Amino acid sequence: MTLTKSGYPQRVGKMTVVNTNTPALKARLAGQIANSEVDTVALRLSSGKRLNSGADDAAGAAVFMKMNAQLMGQKASIKTAADALSLLNVQEAAVEQFANITHRIKELGVQMANGTYSDADRALAQLEADQLVSQFQMVAANTRFNELQVVNGTVGGTPYTIQVGPNASDTFTLAITPGATLSTMLPTVVDLTTQANATQTFDTTLSILQTMNEQRSIIGASINRMMASINNLSSAAVKTEIAIGRIIDADFALESAKLAKHQILSQSSNQMLSIANQSKNLFVQLLQ
Repeated sequence: MTLTKSGYPQRVGKMTVVNTNTPALKARLAGQIANSEVDTVALRLSSGKRLNSGADDAAGAAVFMKMNAQLMGQKASIKTAADALSLLNVQEAAVEQFANITHRIKELGVQMANGTYSDADRALAQLEADQLVSQFQMVAANTRFNELQVVNGTVGGTPYTIQVGPNASDTFTLAITPGATLSTMLPTVVDLTTQANATQTFDTTLSILQTMNEQRSIIGASINRMMASINNLSSAAVKTEIAIGRIIDADFALESAKLAKHQILSQSSNQMLSIANQSKNLFVQLLQ
C-alpha cells in the first residue's frame, strides 16, 4: 500500500475520465436534496404548520384528523348546550307565570270560600278566574322556543333530547312542563260560584302549585347541569386544541435554524458543482 507523506493511504487506480463527471454528479445530488429541504422549511415557515401534507407525518396526520373531528364536535356541542340553556330560561319564565296565575286563583278561592260573600260576589270573582284560566292556557300554548312548545306537554310526555357532547351517547333530556294537561284540567276545577266550590278550588290549586314547584326544581337542576356541561366542553375544547397544535404547528426557532443550514448547503453544493465542472478544463492542458 502506498502512503502519503502524512501517513494516510494514497488512493490509486482512479481513472481520469471526461464523460462522467462524478464530483459534479454528487454535488448536483447534494444540491437537489438541500433545495428540497429549503422548500419544505419555507412552506412550514410561511404556513406556520409543521404538518402540511400526509407525507410530512403520516401518523401525525391520522391523529390530527381524529382530534380535529373531536374538537369540531366539542365546539358544536357547546353551541347546542347554550341553545338548550336558552330554552330552559324560556321554560322557567313560563312556569313562573303559571305559578303566579295559580297563586291568584288560590287567593280568589280562599277569599270566596269566606261566608261574608254572596253568590253574586262569587260570580264576579269567577269572571276574573275565567280570565286567569284563559291566560294560563295561552301561556301554555304560545310559549315557544324555535317554534317548539316547551311548556305545553302532557304528563309522562316525550322529553326533548339535547346533544351535549361529540359522542352519540352524550345526550341530555329536557322535560316538557305539562301545560297541556293542566290547561285541560283548570276549567273543570276552577269554580268560585259557591262557597263549597271555592273551598274545593283553592284545595285543588295546592296540587297545581306543587307541580309548578317541581317543574321549577327540575328546570333549575337542568340549568345547573347544562352550565356544568358547557364549562366542561369549553375546557375540553381548549385542551384538545392545544394538543392539536403540538401535532401540526411549526417550531419557528427550529425551522429557522434548518432554513439557514440548508440554504448554506445549497449554496455550497452549487459552488462545488461549479468547481467540479471547471476541473475538467484541466484535461485540455494534457493535449497541448
